[in-house]
Amino acid sequence: MVKQIQDSQVNRLLDLVPYLIANQGIALDQVARDFKISKADVLDDLNTLWMCGLPGYTPLELIDLSFETGYVSIRNAEILSKPRKLTTIEVGAIIIGLCILRESYSPIDVQVQVIQDLIARLSKKSKVSAPVVLSSIVSNELRTEVNSAIATKRNLRISYHSFSRDEVTKREITPFAIKHYETHEYVDSFCHLAKDFRSFRLDRILLAEVSASTGNQKPKNEQGEDSRIEVDLKIHSNTRKVAETFSIKVPEKFHHGDVIKSSVYNHEWIIRTIASLRSSAVVIDPLDVRSQVQLRVKKALELYI
Repeated sequence: MVKQIQDSQVNRLLDLVPYLIANQGIALDQVARDFKISKADVLDDLNTLWMCGLPGYTPLELIDLSFETGYVSIRNAEILSKPRKLTTIEVGAIIIGLCILRESYSPIDVQVQVIQDLIARLSKKSKVSAPVVLSSIVSNELRTEVNSAIATKRNLRISYHSFSRDEVTKREITPFAIKHYETHEYVDSFCHLAKDFRSFRLDRILLAEVSASTGNQKPKNEQGEDSRIEVDLKIHSNTRKVAETFSIKVPEKFHHGDVIKSSVYNHEWIIRTIASLRSSAVVIDPLDVRSQVQLRVKKALELYI
């Protein structure tokens, strides 16, 4: 029976040949680490390469490999010595990524022209057009203010829309760094209103202005503190919605009524979220959060009586 090779393995094999030519005698374990695959997958790839080569398919045309000692050497593979070219989709993804990066800078920043020149060269070489319009939900002005405050170690006065409370508050924060999580950007900071470390989503900051005040707080990871709340949730139904809401991975052998652990950063958010799930999930621990959820639900029911 002929073995079926997946497209992902074909692409990896095309990358593997020039890699091995440039790293003769490399250890199998190192190959596995560099390609982020298991050692068994590396051996499978090498055994597949053994049967590859130019038409004729005699020992004179096939790729010659040696890896019995745990170290890989390759010969007779010069025809595949050059790394494979990026596909049109891959080049397009890079161009779009560069466009997003360009929009994250202020128009007067020197990096903008460098990125624009790279986009132009890639588009000309690949004949993939760069998008004419690519807008960001975070304005350049806001990003400039945040970056300026971080660079000068000054505080930042912001108007922030809190999604969990559905209200706009004015705060003064000491920003430390802009970080990405999933599809959003956050600014790690110390909030002087909450007197604690907080992360604020950039697209929820309505206004920002650099303050004359300077902050003497250090980033949270330097102080070894963690404001997360560890909660135990018992899921009764609608497992997928609960898992997505709390960003938790449900075990394969999961049954309704099982308890899952999660981490949250805001008491108010967990209370409102659990109440909105309509008994799909309940808090088991900590008991104070469970009591607050019960109290909130009871007050809501009293409004209908």
